[in-house]
Amino acid sequence: MGINIQEEKDQLMSCSFDIYQHGHENLRESRRQVDRNGHKGTIYEMGMPEGISFGHYKIDSTTGGKVVINNSRPFVQISYTISGNKAYEIEGQTQVLATFKKQEYNYLFLTNKRVSLTWQPGEQLEIFELGISPEQMLRYLPVEHSFYPSFSESLEKNIAASMSKTNLLLGAKSSNILYDMLHCPLDGRYKHLYMLGKTAELLAIQLEEYWRQGEVRPVKKLKKEEIDRMYNVRDIILSNIHSPCSLIDLAHQVGTNDAYLKQHFKEVFGTTVFGYLHVVKMGEAHRMLLEGQHVSEVAYLSGYKHVAHFTRAFKKHFGINPNQVRK
Repeated sequence: MGINIQEEKDQLMSCSFDIYQHGHENLRESRRQVDRNGHKGTIYEMGMPEGISFGHYKIDSTTGGKVVINNSRPFVQISYTISGNKAYEIEGQTQVLATFKKQEYNYLFLTNKRVSLTWQPGEQLEIFELGISPEQMLRYLPVEHSFYPSFSESLEKNIAASMSKTNLLLGAKSSNILYDMLHCPLDGRYKHLYMLGKTAELLAIQLEEYWRQGEVRPVKKLKKEEIDRMYNVRDIILSNIHSPCSLIDLAHQVGTNDAYLKQHFKEVFGTTVFGYLHVVKMGEAHRMLLEGQHVSEVAYLSGYKHVAHFTRAFKKHFGINPNQVRK
């Protein structure tokens, strides 16, 4: 996301960004610590001459954060949120382009207008950002895919937009690839090849998953109030991860019954209520392990009475043992 970051007078962060990395024939990357103005954490950023950028940002903020991104050219940004809440706003537009909660992602088309990325105070923000030039995106995105019309129209009219009307749930496969990219053990041209390959793998999995989900979802259109109700359910789930409510309790809290709740939630989010909760809990467990917490502690915080049961569930979800993540 960011290159040449400078602090402005109003204590915002300003970022001049060029997806093409002109003047650099090889992979370009940087790792640095941030500790100022109430924000403390780590930043990793990488750019490739093919028009692909990759960034990982992990920040603890005691005050609200804001980064203003000055894009030199339009590009597609695939925005992933591991933890925290964030929002994107486009200069000159009153409506927020996109908001994200933990374990969500979406494909955004960003124009060369100034973009503001904001996040909430008092929580840890951990996000991945994958930027792709329009030319590269056209190579990856099939014409028949559901995203193509939105992408094509945004590109033609130079309009910022989300390619999916609702955010997508970040699954285990995609999460693993993102952390593999962050912790790539290679250097130089071999790392360059590795990152290109992982980018293609990530897009292949995500685009296929979205296409498959779109084919099996019911054709029935939900009313706006029904969709809003399911987002309220999602918010309740995220606020009670370690003490989840029953389906009946969730339904009562939003003014519906458990049958409609199960049906409508799956139509909106592409998975069941407990499937969604499981993905979020596994994502939280992955984050805690990366921070060095012991497996037994993470198992307990994830709601497992026995470490063996947690280990089995974690390995089934991510394909690796919890101890391998800590290492």
